[in-house]
Amino acid sequence: MKLQTRHKVMKRPVGVTILAIIDGLLALLLALLGVAAFFLSRLILEQMQAEPEVSDVLAQLPPALIDAFPKVLGGVFLVLALANGAIAIGLWVLQPWAWYLNLGLQALGIFSNLGGLLLVNPVSLASVAFSGFYIYYFLQRPIQEAFGVRNAF
Repeated sequence: MKLQTRHKVMKRPVGVTILAIIDGLLALLLALLGVAAFFLSRLILEQMQAEPEVSDVLAQLPPALIDAFPKVLGGVFLVLALANGAIAIGLWVLQPWAWYLNLGLQALGIFSNLGGLLLVNPVSLASVAFSGFYIYYFLQRPIQEAFGVRNAF
């Protein structure tokens, strides 16, 4: 006797697979940057202090703030790495929260690049184009169905 499942098994769309892999690779890159920040930011700060204009600004900052900089920077990168890793896994296993989170983050990406669009910054243009395509793709009915999202918009 065969066991039947209540849920229809849906094959993950190729585009979602590609985006999950990209998010996973980004998580790995961010983790490496986070670890590197712990070790290399001290060297970068020393190089910055060697320049007269920058050293004047750094001299006005409290030493505790300068000492905390590598830890904070590395921590931010590591948190971003964890978030991207979670998103990659969510996309890979077609979790509805990953669908909603990605749409929200892409909309935030478009909003954050509006200033760059006004200045015709090529990076902002590319970012808005990618985020716009990403949103368009995720709003397609087969993608919504793959994630189990019904009539989202």
